[in-house]
Amino acid sequence: MKLSDVLSDLEPLAIKGSIDWEINTIVYDSRKVVEGSLFFAWKGQKTDGHRYIVEAIERGARGVICSEMPAWQTSKETTFVQVKDPRRVLGKVASVFYGDPSSHLSVIGITGTNGKTTTSFLMRHLLATQGWKTGLIGTIYYDTTVDRIPASRTSPEGSDLQQLLFQMLKANCQAAVMEVSSHALEQGRIEGTEFRIGIFTNLTQDHLDYHQTMEAYRQSKEKFISYIRTRKEGEGGVVLNIDDPQWSALAEKLKGRVNMVTVSAQGKPAAKLKARSIKYDRLQTVILAEWAGQLYQLNSPLLGRFNVENLLLSLGGTLLLGIPLEAAIRALASFPGVPGRMERFYAKDGLLAIVDYAHSEDALLKVVLTLREIQSSGRIILVVGCGGDRDRTKRPKMAKVASDYADLVIFTSDNPRSESPERIFEDMKRGVDSSSKRIYWIVDRKEAIRKAIQIANPGDIVCVAGKGHETYQEIDGVFYPFDDRLVVRECLLLRD
Repeated sequence: MKLSDVLSDLEPLAIKGSIDWEINTIVYDSRKVVEGSLFFAWKGQKTDGHRYIVEAIERGARGVICSEMPAWQTSKETTFVQVKDPRRVLGKVASVFYGDPSSHLSVIGITGTNGKTTTSFLMRHLLATQGWKTGLIGTIYYDTTVDRIPASRTSPEGSDLQQLLFQMLKANCQAAVMEVSSHALEQGRIEGTEFRIGIFTNLTQDHLDYHQTMEAYRQSKEKFISYIRTRKEGEGGVVLNIDDPQWSALAEKLKGRVNMVTVSAQGKPAAKLKARSIKYDRLQTVILAEWAGQLYQLNSPLLGRFNVENLLLSLGGTLLLGIPLEAAIRALASFPGVPGRMERFYAKDGLLAIVDYAHSEDALLKVVLTLREIQSSGRIILVVGCGGDRDRTKRPKMAKVASDYADLVIFTSDNPRSESPERIFEDMKRGVDSSSKRIYWIVDRKEAIRKAIQIANPGDIVCVAGKGHETYQEIDGVFYPFDDRLVVRECLLLRD
């Protein structure tokens, strides 16, 4: 494909050089440039890609798309295209380069603060049980059904996303399920991607270090609507959790404009798919749900009211895809769960340990309240920390939730990144009575987990929150191997 073939929709501000040459690869990392690459450069939060243009050319880049034309004399063999926002253009160019893969797939996008990962795994499971070969892109890994690679971020960069969708298409996938982050929406990483279904989970405080205000955060999420395929009758649709006031308001705005399934774990009358009753124990959740005036029983190994929301949202997605509700409900019982999401580990003496990814005030509260609902006796012991170099305002709020709702709390390190754990502790202490005898402060995360399991009684529940599936701990720019699940297993074996 020639450069001229991808320029028509980009509205270039200036072009310097020939556009009549074949693109070999599309890259934004100068270290991955090969002969004939088209290199993208933009100003990021931490570094300016324009600084690497010379290196890219030396490695063989034939063209550069950038927001600022270089002041120095450029090579006659290199083409420069100036655009307003190279990062947003990247996905569009890559989509053309890879043959517009999303238009040949049923792409299901899931956005919201919490629940994206579980809902995405549920969607893929439900589609697979109906014979749909389905790829997955999200927080834990990217799975094309041929290759599975650990995720570097929830929603990949534009060119990486288009390449993943292209690989799924080559593997004869019918669908792709993708977590769509607010950062990806704001930065234009999903440009060039067409979604058949959009699922909105909830909206609570998170990422204010980036978005600054909740209103800006909400607006970034609502941008997702414009990427959902709604041109033809029956082509696309949205699933909205109207227990969340933001998405309830969005449902009113979208009424009559798009195909829509509204869901409610609280049983709100306005919801099309709603829970009428919910029962929990340590092993499963049983839901009596209503759809189109009919009642259905849902049995799921997932625990918690927030997972009832995720279950209903995934069923809403299958309904919009034309999958019979009865078939999807039957498949819920065999769902294997999600790594690091309310993942359960049992000791021989009856102690239950849970590892979860909850790292916001709302997510942590939902987890602890769920444990309260399934706990018939014994204490809830919570191990949790707050990440460094992230929104500091949520630290005391998370600490308050932990101290208010758990019987015993061990505060520890999460991913401190460039901050000292002691400074993070100081922020957290503003939300708690630090003199309480129910609170411990242990910097070493492994030691904190060991302490929790050591002091737990057989009927207690130990919950280790914040890192979930992660297999590292980031400290001062170094990623050290660390997996909460492995540490929990090790400590339970020592207990047995």
